[in-house]
Amino acid sequence: MRKLRITLFVLALLALTTQATRHVYVRYLEPRISVLDKYDETDVKKAIQSATSLSDLLKEYGPARKRVDQLEEEKKQEMATKTRDEYFMFAKKWKEDHKKEYEQEYKLKQAIQDWEEKSKKIRELRIFWLFGLVFFVAGAFMLTKGLEWLGIAFIIPGAVEMIWWTSPSFTFVGSPLEFDRLLINKLVFTLVTLVLVIVAWFLSKSRERKNSPTSRSS
Repeated sequence: MRKLRITLFVLALLALTTQATRHVYVRYLEPRISVLDKYDETDVKKAIQSATSLSDLLKEYGPARKRVDQLEEEKKQEMATKTRDEYFMFAKKWKEDHKKEYEQEYKLKQAIQDWEEKSKKIRELRIFWLFGLVFFVAGAFMLTKGLEWLGIAFIIPGAVEMIWWTSPSFTFVGSPLEFDRLLINKLVFTLVTLVLVIVAWFLSKSRERKNSPTSRSS
């Protein structure tokens, strides 16, 4: 049992310290600006980068979507008068002539979906991490009652749950604000998990010393 606890502690410490280092690097040290950014600067990109809430993106997306809907309606009316041979050539030319409007709507839609996805990940992180904490604490309590194997059976999935949901699983796209919010959540929960694992280890060592034959005889 002692060897199993040592192995689990080392593996948990390895995973948590590695991903904490990764989170710190991505949040505070990784370069996010390229010398080529000035050549790709557009009004839509500026709006996405400066958005502070989902409603900011929706305000930009509304007019863009309305314009695309108008273009689609106009295209539908125009294509109704075209022959079969003219159909595909006209559709291709229409997309090229209105490329900017379609791209604006598409990029804003992507940014909104990315924001919603990261918000969903933050919510899942918090909920499943709490489930992991409940399992972890329940297992620790069982260990104090002498139910070693049952306690370990709860501690392992609890620790895995907390480590899994705090692991790196994100890409830097869309709004940087929501990206940073997800990253900071993962970093904070990683550090809390690391502290819990270390505290649990010291409590386990303290309990071993108290229950050792030398301690009992003295």
